[in-house]
Amino acid sequence: MLKGLPDLAAVGLNFTAVGADPTTGSLTGWRVNLTPDLAGEIAGFAQKTRVRLEEAGLLPYGPATLVPLQHWMYVSEAEAGTLELTEQVVRMQDLLPFTEKTSGAVNLTMVAARFNIPNEPPVTFYRIADSLLQMKKSIVGLVRVGGVYGKLESADVLLLKPVFDVVVIGGFAFFTKKPTFERAFGFLAELEKQSLRTFEAVTDKLEIEGMEDLRNACTSQPQMMAKMASIKRSMDADPDYAKAMTMENLIGYIEKHPHVKIEISGKGKNRKLVFDPKPTHRFQIVKLLDDDFLRSALTKREYEAGSKTQAG
Repeated sequence: MLKGLPDLAAVGLNFTAVGADPTTGSLTGWRVNLTPDLAGEIAGFAQKTRVRLEEAGLLPYGPATLVPLQHWMYVSEAEAGTLELTEQVVRMQDLLPFTEKTSGAVNLTMVAARFNIPNEPPVTFYRIADSLLQMKKSIVGLVRVGGVYGKLESADVLLLKPVFDVVVIGGFAFFTKKPTFERAFGFLAELEKQSLRTFEAVTDKLEIEGMEDLRNACTSQPQMMAKMASIKRSMDADPDYAKAMTMENLIGYIEKHPHVKIEISGKGKNRKLVFDPKPTHRFQIVKLLDDDFLRSALTKREYEAGSKTQAG
């Protein structure tokens, strides 16, 4: 989609400051009016970012996945927390102008450059958490011109680095700074909620000693949340998946396969799986719930598989 767009440096743009309304806390945008020269320069920043993305390798978002050099991560707009709402704000045509009297100025979280090109999908470039420097009358600003400092008059100064963090086009967001993206669009908060829903669904009929500690780990640690996401995909694909996760089935498997190293406490109907929070063992129960322990039909060897595709 990006390759079909013209040179963005030659295309008009809408520039928007985005932040929380100081009164309601809701997401709000302000139109930033630019001089033609500055608009062209910012469009040039977007064009350079677009070229970097076009030349990069792409990989899908994963809570525990790192972004290697020369790669961009992507995720659908619908999955990305508050991104859909942010896009709605940026698309609005009746935004108030951003001025020195804008009450929400200190609450800015990002700026957005949006390009609406005839017969092409719109594309938005986001720069996250750049600073609004307010030079008030109570502060004397010094600016150097050559080797001499002069007084900088009171002003609101937006500091914008010449690169964008996130590109949104065709229903997908592309980014390199994963923690920045997650924080800016409330992605982790939504992921934590989804992880909790999955955890409660898959452990509904299980007895686990240390259940609260396991719940906290599965809803806060990226690697654990990645396992919850994998379990959710399995549950969505197979309605009987969660039904198979019973104490009888799990204990039976553990007793036949001691290499999974999950301790069982109690006797009879009072038996429980024991969550061990030590780094070397804390994944064992979630790996079991994610069906990671496999046996080869060919060699009869036991394997631990973090990534699986169902055959047949």
